[in-house]
Parts: sequence; structure tokens; C-alpha cells
Amino acid sequence: MSIVAVSDVHLGMKGAKEKEFVKFIKELRDRDVEHLVLLGDIIDIWRRDFTKAVIECSESLTMLNDILDETQVHYVVGNHDFYLLRMSEVLKENFPFEAKKHEIIKSREQEFFFFHGYQLEVLCNPYYKSMKTYEAFSEHMCLAGDDAGNAAEMVWEEIQSKRSFWDTLKRFPSEPKSALRSMMEPPERRIGKYNRHNVVEPIMELAAANTRHFLLNVRTEQYLVYGHTHLAYVDDRNKVANTGSWGFGDKKALEYIEINNDKVKLKEFKP
Repeated sequence: MSIVAVSDVHLGMKGAKEKEFVKFIKELRDRDVEHLVLLGDIIDIWRRDFTKAVIECSESLTMLNDILDETQVHYVVGNHDFYLLRMSEVLKENFPFEAKKHEIIKSREQEFFFFHGYQLEVLCNPYYKSMKTYEAFSEHMCLAGDDAGNAAEMVWEEIQSKRSFWDTLKRFPSEPKSALRSMMEPPERRIGKYNRHNVVEPIMELAAANTRHFLLNVRTEQYLVYGHTHLAYVDDRNKVANTGSWGFGDKKALEYIEINNDKVKLKEFKP
């Protein structure tokens, strides 16, 4: 059995490598790939009108739709395409993929747990660890259209209405509105090289922890595969791997994970 997982393509965003992604999908179509896991942030609809983004990415989405007869496609939403979860719920069988927050696939003897990885960032946040709040923020960002500032305003108003509660959080940032705006930075800036010590390293530590099942719904015996940080790696000892990104990492490589008979390999697509 072959499983391919790819994340953080950010189609619709400046710098996205859509032509290369289309070639990648075409190549997968010609191979014996049983499962393709789209591990979140495939389409970037933060700071974008999501209707325009879907139309602009029609070549990629059509190609993904065309391989459904040969390959089982799993869409695991990320923070930048979180609203696809709602679209899947509304359109039901008319939506080409079943969108989920996580997916579990058994290869041979090993079960693999896939999620995007924003969940790890929320848990590593020093201020407030509410998954529900972050997912609501992500959904607002997808709905805000080209005027992404609206999302920050909406969340800011919610914060102001509950100010007495927020004041009890001693480590909450002194300027919450600025903190919210920083969350809207493009991923390569927000969790890029300069911020790796504060953001990425704690995420990697939690992902590899043998107590991660206390905080996440991944079981101890499962192998965790995630994206989000744009930093690809495979750590077999701790049963964790990261898919990297489609050209947005430090090396600008087109990265993905391939699993064959329980063996996990980090690969680079070279068109």
C-alpha cells in the first residue's frame, strides 16, 4: 500500500507553485497510490475571496477530482482552508472530498494519524489554548474575503465583550488586537526562520512527546504526520513526521511524505 501526504501548497497565494502541483497530481495518477492525503492549507483562503480562489485554482482542483476513481483522496483541513469543512458539511455528497480535521489510515501493521498541525500551535500558545476560539478565528479569516482586517475586528469585538475574562489571563498580550493581526501574517513570515525558536521548536517537542495523547486525540501507538510549520522531517524513533511545504520552506523545495508498507520517507518533487 502506498500513501502520499502533502500540505501547505497555499494555492491562490502569491508564490504558490500551482503548475508544479498539477504535474505532481498527474504523476500520482500514473502510479499505484492508494491514498492521497491533502494535509491542509492546500487552498489559501485567508486574506482572499474564497470564491475567487476556488475559481483560480480550478486546474488543480479538477485534476484532484479526476483521480478519485484510482486514488482515495482525503482532505484534512488546515487553518488557511478551514472553511472547506463547512462547505463539505453543507454540500454533502456533492462535495468531491470528505473534509475532516483528522484522518487515520492503516498501512500494513502501523496506523497513521494525520492532521494539519495548527492544533499543536494552539496548545503551544503561551497565552490562551482554546482550540474552539482559534478555529472560529480561522473560519472568520476564510469568510473575510479580500478585506482580511474584518476578521481581526470581529474577533476583537468578541474579546472586548468579555474583557473581564481576558483580564484574568496574566500572560495575555498587552495589545490583543496587534496579536490577532500577527496571526494573519503569511505563514512564511509568522513561523519563519526568525521565529523558529519561539514557535516551531515547541511544536516539534509536543509532536514527539510520549505524552502527546494526553493533549491530542492521537493514540500512543499511532504514527503522527502533520504539516503547518513548513519544516519537513521524519523522526521514526518518536513516530512523527512533517510534510513540509510546497515551496514555502527555507529550501523552497516541493516536499511531501510517502509511506510504503509502514516505511515513512520524506521526498522532493522535481518537475
